[in-house]
Amino acid sequence: MSKVSFRKAVNYPPWIGKNYASSGDIRLLIVGRSYYDARYRDKTIESYISDLCRNKVSDPFYTALELVLSDSRHWKSGLGSALKLDRKKFWNSVAYHQFLQGILHDAYADPGKDMWNQAQDIYKDILVALQPDLVVMAGKDVFNHMPTLGGQNGKIYSYQGTSMKTWVLNLGATECQIAGMANPRDSNFNTDVWKEIIAQLISDYKNRHRLTDFTSM
Repeated sequence: MSKVSFRKAVNYPPWIGKNYASSGDIRLLIVGRSYYDARYRDKTIESYISDLCRNKVSDPFYTALELVLSDSRHWKSGLGSALKLDRKKFWNSVAYHQFLQGILHDAYADPGKDMWNQAQDIYKDILVALQPDLVVMAGKDVFNHMPTLGGQNGKIYSYQGTSMKTWVLNLGATECQIAGMANPRDSNFNTDVWKEIIAQLISDYKNRHRLTDFTSM
């Protein structure tokens, strides 16, 4: 995807993988909630995920995202018969945006109305610029605070008593489906359950758009 510029109000411009929006690939945008630690203050999203790709940092939140949203293309043979995630390949196939554009005191601090409103305005710009096909909101409060943009309720997906709402809207010629996944930082977050729910979402998208070579996921 060509270089995208964002207005100055975007404190943390999104990560855009070099293969995001490659021909034939589905555009997957992952949306996190916020930074909540002062150690991130001088870290851009791009530099932080670059460190992840080089295994210079370990973060359970991002590890959970990798496990839930990766597919067989992102895994390779390791020692013995074990498989190992190719983090670089995974992150280069997706985009990532931090919804709240400030640093909070902790992961569940209330950012306040003004911060949510600012986040909604910036999120609109991100959607227009990146034109995603699928958006996975990593936090139900983020999903509940997103601007509706004239969309409508989509299908509810469920597995083993856990459910996920979706929202469908049109971005020009692009149909965008937005999914409200739980925050991987939640103590009861189950990667196996959420991987199955996301698999249902992806399968439906594939069938609805008659995609036989679903390369992105």
